[in-house]
Amino acid sequence: MKVAIIGAGGMGRFYAELIKDIEGVYVESFTDVNEKRARDAAKSFGVSKYYTDWRRSIEDEEIDVVIVTTPVKFHFEITVNALDMGKHVLCEKPPAMNAREAEEMARRARENNRILMYAFQYRFFRSSVYVRDLIRKGHLGEIYRARLHYLRRYGAPMGFGGWFRSRELAGGGPLIDCAVHLIDLIYWITGRPKPKVVFGVSYNLLGAKMPKFEVEDSYVGMVIFENDMSMVIETSWLQNWHDEHTVILYGTKAGVRLFPELEMVTKHNEEFVSIKPMFKTDLWTDPNLSKLKHFFEVVEKGYTDITPTPEDGVIVMKIIDALYRAAEEKRCTEID
Repeated sequence: MKVAIIGAGGMGRFYAELIKDIEGVYVESFTDVNEKRARDAAKSFGVSKYYTDWRRSIEDEEIDVVIVTTPVKFHFEITVNALDMGKHVLCEKPPAMNAREAEEMARRARENNRILMYAFQYRFFRSSVYVRDLIRKGHLGEIYRARLHYLRRYGAPMGFGGWFRSRELAGGGPLIDCAVHLIDLIYWITGRPKPKVVFGVSYNLLGAKMPKFEVEDSYVGMVIFENDMSMVIETSWLQNWHDEHTVILYGTKAGVRLFPELEMVTKHNEEFVSIKPMFKTDLWTDPNLSKLKHFFEVVEKGYTDITPTPEDGVIVMKIIDALYRAAEEKRCTEID
């Protein structure tokens, strides 16, 4: 199986490194608007083909799979064209600039009978799979609220040509860049409840002091689902406080925290007890490698049980769109 990686920066190289450990899968080409970056990546991984125009890479008849690791603005155009050319696509998160683009991407995948998967690796943590199984078997009871913190003290991406801080190229700040991972995780792990209404507030107080900072530096919001489950979102790139990275699910039988370590709290004989299953999982390499292996296995064997589905990407983008709209309009916003 031959792969074209479009975007030869950090993530593109990272995926190429992981692919070396997957039997029968090979990187065939790198593409980047920066010719030197594409050429250097190709040389580093012993690849003979490199391009500055992504169209040339997807037109290569030897290519089976395209991996998209470009700025968000280009996810849509590259993905739909690759699907139309008969390629399977793994696209970095967030899926697109908005839900409208994500819907069209899902439609093209269906029409072309190709696999489209988004890079939501938090689904592939061993702890995530374990907790989803607990929920499905009823061990936590009804999950009625969730809370996510993806908060960096000083973690605004300042390199990469500044595209992360450009509204035109990135679509937004930490909400669409960081929190999107955990929004997807909670949506999936709780059984894909339908989002109903959102509200929230965005801030750009610390980022505004930096050059070319066009997006929010922090976002606080809430999503209410049709089953009345609530999801509280707190995310930031900049804050005068410690880093915080956690997901907590509150159930009628037990509560569970997924990060930074797995812990379940429940009541037994009128006393609260804490249970901490031990998972030895690398926080970066292991879930990403599992994600890639799942994708290539689905492509090879034609499984229908892909996760995430293109339609999952649509729902996640509808939530993101509504949260941004609610902050802009300063009112509760319904999700269509």
